[in-house]
Amino acid sequence: GERPPMGWQTWCSVGECGEDHCFDGQIRAMADTLVWSGMKDLGYDWVVLDDCWHPTRDNATAELVPYPRFFPDGMKPVIDYVHSLGLKFGLYTSVGDRTCHGGWSPGSFGHYGRDARTFAAWGVDYVKIDYCGSHDSVEGHRNMSHALNATGRPMMYMLCRGPYQQQDHWGYAPGIAQGWRATGDHHDNFASVRQQVEAVRGKASWSGPFGWAYLDMMMTGGQGCKDQCVGPESDQGHCNWTKPEHCPGMSEAEYRTEASLYVVVSSPLMVGTDIRLMTPIMKELLLNKEAIAINQDYKAVPGDAMPSCHGSSQEAWVRRLSNGDSAVALTNWGNHTASLAVCLDAIGWTHGETAGARNVWARQSLGTFSRRFEAKVRAHDTLLLLLSRTGAAGSPENKVAVAM
Repeated sequence: GERPPMGWQTWCSVGECGEDHCFDGQIRAMADTLVWSGMKDLGYDWVVLDDCWHPTRDNATAELVPYPRFFPDGMKPVIDYVHSLGLKFGLYTSVGDRTCHGGWSPGSFGHYGRDARTFAAWGVDYVKIDYCGSHDSVEGHRNMSHALNATGRPMMYMLCRGPYQQQDHWGYAPGIAQGWRATGDHHDNFASVRQQVEAVRGKASWSGPFGWAYLDMMMTGGQGCKDQCVGPESDQGHCNWTKPEHCPGMSEAEYRTEASLYVVVSSPLMVGTDIRLMTPIMKELLLNKEAIAINQDYKAVPGDAMPSCHGSSQEAWVRRLSNGDSAVALTNWGNHTASLAVCLDAIGWTHGETAGARNVWARQSLGTFSRRFEAKVRAHDTLLLLLSRTGAAGSPENKVAVAM
């Protein structure tokens, strides 16, 4: 779309990441939660099923049929329910003949037109296509794009993986899709956060309206728990989705870093954890209107890394917003609290030698500063600043704050 999509996705919400089973009642409950929690009003209006619905093919028609134990009434009633709440619905397939989760579900190879027509008939709004199974190919990516267009139903087409990830300006992806993942799967650990954001380093100008490079689903609050699922990881396993749980793999500081960088690089914000149990850090990071506004500023080029001050080895992730403000993420990748700085001349500030500073996550004005802002940031944490041309007067130069 014109703006990076926001919503909820199934990947790590019940059981550990990669368990990925989903169920009729679970999807309805998550859709309900997007509405009553206020997330929908903030822009989180997508419900997307990953490689969790485990279809088979009808022997007579070769059409996809959702796994009946998970979706006893089929997929369309679930999609209709999601739509009835004013939300949009996305579904997963693979470009090859098998999907990625264990290889027991059929992909769309040899059935691109048929599957596209099925998705359109069900009312799907978003198709995520993975790159697994035999016969995965760029040609398959193109063929599915053509097949979706041929249905006449507007459906967002999102590439998950493929050769475009190693190509300049994302290769063929912008010509056939509205979004494409920049790198591999995201997992609930801090090293994975860094892997995700490094995949878009130096590539800010390669993304924009109707063509967003995206980082994988956010782990905010923590993945589900191992004891939620019993039995094999195949579709013969059983998961208890009725009780929401989180088993976090990161600290609150690390989740703050994840959210800060996703916001500044304007990645789609797809939450991969259980939003029915909103922990304090989830509320802080997911419900922050100021952060969402930075992420959704589609008229601005996505943020990128740059030296935070001339001659310094430190860097900041910076996004120049369409109204003239700048969003600055100061990340402490180290294991101890450190002083991090940003200098206005180094980040291309064009509004003189002073700026107003605001701590976005704390929703706190830090006053005005001249030329250089310095802050103590805890280990693995990020101070997300909004710099503006106006601010509270009287704050001293080199103002020091502590990231919340």
